Amino acid sequence: MDEQLKREYRWDQVWALAPFALLLLACAVTLVFDHREWGYRLATLLIAAVLAVWHWWFVVAHPAWVVTGRTPRPWAMTGYFLGVLALTVVLVQRDDAFQLFVPVCYLLAFGVLPGRFAYLGVLVVNIPWLVVSGADLRSTVLDLALVTPMAALIGGMIRAMEREAVRRRETNTALVAMAEENARLHDLVVARARETGVAQERARMAREIHDTVAQGLTGIVTQLEAVGELPGPARRRVDTARKLARTSLAEVRRSLDALRPGPLRDARLGDAVRQTVLAWREQFAIPATFTTTGTPRPAHSEVEVTLLRAAQEALSNVGRHAHASRVAVTLSYMEDVIVLDVRDDGAGFVTSTAGGFGLAALRDRVRSLAGLVDIESRPGAGTAVSVSVPVIEVAG
Repeated sequence: MDEQLKREYRWDQVWALAPFALLLLACAVTLVFDHREWGYRLATLLIAAVLAVWHWWFVVAHPAWVVTGRTPRPWAMTGYFLGVLALTVVLVQRDDAFQLFVPVCYLLAFGVLPGRFAYLGVLVVNIPWLVVSGADLRSTVLDLALVTPMAALIGGMIRAMEREAVRRRETNTALVAMAEENARLHDLVVARARETGVAQERARMAREIHDTVAQGLTGIVTQLEAVGELPGPARRRVDTARKLARTSLAEVRRSLDALRPGPLRDARLGDAVRQTVLAWREQFAIPATFTTTGTPRPAHSEVEVTLLRAAQEALSNVGRHAHASRVAVTLSYMEDVIVLDVRDDGAGFVTSTAGGFGLAALRDRVRSLAGLVDIESRPGAGTAVSVSVPVIEVAG
């Protein structure tokens, strides 16, 4: 693609500088072969200099004004072309040597005039030839029947090549952008998959430890507590075993807590969500409230992690897209479900077009726990995200 842009740049430079070369050649021929007085020749050279400045100002100094450029100004370039043609007619009338410059006008017609006006411009370029030929019918017919169609054909081919070059450049740009977006999404998917895998492995280890070691130690402690008074040595051994079992059970529970990811390591779900809301409010400087309803109770780590991730994802979307003035987050403990609600008064959107990897990943995660994600929104009316997950309580 870089090589293609270089070729286009070189072509732009050629057609922009070619008029100067032919105009300079015509001026040299005039100086050598025109034997009229110097005043006349200097006046001719002055008109040629005006033409050179005219071309430099519109094409070289302001390339963005050209119709095929990024900021088209077709009316300005039409005026430029008519000015070039008028000055060329004057120069051809003064000296035949400036017929060398006339073919450039064909090139300029397709370089600066928009659409079909370029073909009209090619036809108008016949004026300098008509000025030279005068009443010569043969030259007039030859020019109209041969030179003009050939110029129009070549110009049309150049225009088609330019359109194809632009199409290829736009296609390449789109492909590069698509490749970059795919790479970004791939990295995001890999990161999310790694994060999900780590969380699932931690949850699996926590379940295994809880269902085996922790339950076994709890049973041992219960049995030792049920033992009555024993003789001296036996009582000391039972007390020692009881203390060791309680210490081991405490260590196991600390290990289970350590397996809880992110903010949930050192806090329960309500505290973790509150910390998330506070951090988000400080980051985006938007008023945000957090409310807990019902009786909080510990739930399985996968349930709590899923609800925490839902709060983070919903708040992240509000901060990036909603332009809200206030946000309310509610965590509701019901009889058989825990519900997280995130409401804002922002711009809203059409829910049928809602997408994005984060939202899709959240739906999949909630669905894996037999939960539900409900989004209510419409443009200008804010957004309400509700995530409900069945309660999976932690056994004692």
